[in-house]
Amino acid sequence: MHSRSGFSLMEVMIALTLLTILVVKGAVLMRMMRSTNSSQTEAMLLNDQANLVLDRISLAIVGSDKETLFPSFENPFHTSAVAYSVSLGLDENGAIVWGDPESIGLEEDGRVVWKQNPDEDDERRLIWSDLVRPFLEGELSNGIDDNGNDLVDEQGLSFVLYKNSVTIRISLGADPTDPESATRTVETTVTVRNRPD
Repeated sequence: MHSRSGFSLMEVMIALTLLTILVVKGAVLMRMMRSTNSSQTEAMLLNDQANLVLDRISLAIVGSDKETLFPSFENPFHTSAVAYSVSLGLDENGAIVWGDPESIGLEEDGRVVWKQNPDEDDERRLIWSDLVRPFLEGELSNGIDDNGNDLVDEQGLSFVLYKNSVTIRISLGADPTDPESATRTVETTVTVRNRPD
């Protein structure tokens, strides 16, 4: 009798089919894992940037003069830009010395821009973020309070003045023009100075 060695063609085909299925499933799983890691990393970076911008804005206006913050509006009021002056300390007569005028605002291209001496020849400007969404998370431009915070159509950067406090809200998006992209919204409230009489 002749002894048989090796695999038949059918056995080889079955083995190759099973191997192909395993390789494809493994590739799909790896792609899903990379996508998940990428989204988590994107969300973490967005969170870090949102908190950094919020801290910068808070620190910039916490020492500001309330009288320059919203000079002609009734409380409560919300806007996407503030102009202010910061106390530099006291002069020899005990009077407060105010610094150059500054402003922080949202520009049409989704940038948060800080300016010193705005609209002057010696204006200084810094872009603090270029990922701001057109409107706060959950808000649409429709004349309705969509996100339930008693304010209508707030932009992606919103300042709300009430008495001596300013609530700052900002929504950043991985792709600010895509409502489905990762979004992070943060907020804080700071108290500003009263100008001494």
